Amino acid sequence: MTLPLFVYGTLRDPDLLAAVLGRPLRAGGQHVARAPGFRAIHYPNRIYPALVRAPGAAAQGLLLIDLTSFERDLLDAFEGEEYRRTPLAALVEEDLFEADAYLPAIAVANTGAEWSLSHWQAEHKARVLGAEAASAAEIRSKLIAVRPN
Repeated sequence: MTLPLFVYGTLRDPDLLAAVLGRPLRAGGQHVARAPGFRAIHYPNRIYPALVRAPGAAAQGLLLIDLTSFERDLLDAFEGEEYRRTPLAALVEEDLFEADAYLPAIAVANTGAEWSLSHWQAEHKARVLGAEAASAAEIRSKLIAVRPN
């Protein structure tokens, strides 16, 4: 069984997510969620976040339930070597789900500054969206060459 995917960073931005997937999510393909026991902080020396364990906290995000296995492979490649897909618990309202999330591949202390999607959108989105979309399109093309959608 494929787990839903909990996203907490730039993949919560609908434009970026659609650019990476090559399509917008279908209606009902996502739910507002939170990951108890985690927080999203600035990944050191990067403009995107790391999800780190933090007892008593709850990271805000989305639970994506509308992904194909091809799109999960695409997201794995897009996230690259800096993240590892790891199972965790996610809450949608008060319902608990097992989900995957991309956690940092290196140890990141949970003492970093809180990461904010709205700050990323205001400060970085316009500058990086085109490059991220191009990178995702290249990854998608390479995956299609070895594996059909």
